Amino acid sequence: MRVNKMDRGEIYQALEEEFAATFIKELIPGILHNFANPLNSIMGRSKLLQRRIEEIAKKMEEIYPETAAGMKEDLQRIKTEIRAINQESELFFDLFKSVTGKFYALDAKGENRINLSQLLSEEMRFFNFYLDFKHEIKKVVQLNNDVPSFRGNNAELSLTFWKLIRFAMSRALSTSLKEFQIKTEYDNKYVSVFIRNSGGALPASDIEALMESVKSNSREMVATVIDRGVLFSLLILNKYQARINIFSEDNFSILSIGFPYLDLKS
Repeated sequence: MRVNKMDRGEIYQALEEEFAATFIKELIPGILHNFANPLNSIMGRSKLLQRRIEEIAKKMEEIYPETAAGMKEDLQRIKTEIRAINQESELFFDLFKSVTGKFYALDAKGENRINLSQLLSEEMRFFNFYLDFKHEIKKVVQLNNDVPSFRGNNAELSLTFWKLIRFAMSRALSTSLKEFQIKTEYDNKYVSVFIRNSGGALPASDIEALMESVKSNSREMVATVIDRGVLFSLLILNKYQARINIFSEDNFSILSIGFPYLDLKS
């Protein structure tokens, strides 16, 4: 019997893939859990420290007014630095919530009420961890939080919109314009999202192949620009009876997705 031998690089790659496979379900949730307590402690103690320095400064002014006057600049400097620590810790906590929110969403089981704008708002916060998206792309975000909700699964919708936004982001980065827009709206039937990005119109043949695969529920398609991840995302949305359209406008490509919230409300 012939034995297939793996070289050193193949063995390393196999182990690396096993390690990466633990990220979403095991490693990242554990890391975030271990970060949570120290972060809460830092925030709590820094706020307490700010209150105490204010109280000490006030007492000094009452009991030792001359000393307080002589130390006025020093005390003000301490107050400013503690205030800055509080502001930075709150910013870090917001970033922490963006990461935890994403991974909790990916671990969601079953269906619950989905507010599309809130879900997309969390996705956009998470995308700021992609530095090219944060610093290089001109973004316009118009999310209407009053959109009607519908029943859905957070995990699959979070992953689906991650892929669609990531694809639009990649297209936007490929041009000098580097523009991205996302907005939500609703009418008496649909809750809709529009994802608009620079990068030119998608090839008509690709769009036709993509929509044909979505219509036939096929996992295969022949396309030059649109990858299979986009197809898989639209296949998931198709299970929500979503109204899907792809079209172009000047140098922009636009993807519109409408969820029939009345049909999905029960």
